[in-house]
Amino acid sequence: MPSPFLKPLSASSNLHPTAPTPYTALRSAAVEAAVAQGYDFDSLTEIPVDWSADQDPNAHVSNPVYARYASAGNMRLFESFAEALGDRFVGMVRGKGVGPVLKGYQYDLKRMCSYPDSVLVGNRLSDVKCDRYFTTTTIWSLRQQAVVAECTGWVVFVNFASGKPVDLTAAGDPYDKLHALILRKAQEAKRRKDTWDQEQAAKKKSSKF
Repeated sequence: MPSPFLKPLSASSNLHPTAPTPYTALRSAAVEAAVAQGYDFDSLTEIPVDWSADQDPNAHVSNPVYARYASAGNMRLFESFAEALGDRFVGMVRGKGVGPVLKGYQYDLKRMCSYPDSVLVGNRLSDVKCDRYFTTTTIWSLRQQAVVAECTGWVVFVNFASGKPVDLTAAGDPYDKLHALILRKAQEAKRRKDTWDQEQAAKKKSSKF
């Protein structure tokens, strides 16, 4: 895809704190598509591609960097839990009490990404159990307007002292509220994704005539 950037400074304009940039329209389009597909709006994360730190000798984002991008998106999702946890959130991020632990994941690298670019990271929650949830973490290239990597995995809530899983629904306030929040996010994600899938199926059907 041809670069939309007319000069080098515009290519890195996603680093500017306030000025409208060529990324503005690209960002809006990617966010709109992500939310429509069920990704959690509050925890969407934009990360500029770092020319020196993120790329391999072939000038492509190196494979381990996608894990860092996904981790940043996961942290943003964890930060959204403060809505339910209140004061307990501080303890969670300091490894005290109960908190989330990524237990397993699988990456699918779909296409190459390179500087100049920004990536958008989103989480779509799916199956929610009493002590865990499953999520799809997707990484879009703003410049390409396409998915470059996808990670599927699950997060378990554990007691940091014992290392054992915790049933949030039976752990009392505020953990029952946290479970309810995660469940609402997953239900909203399913509703939006189902609508998106139906719309895409209708478009494919109409294009055959």
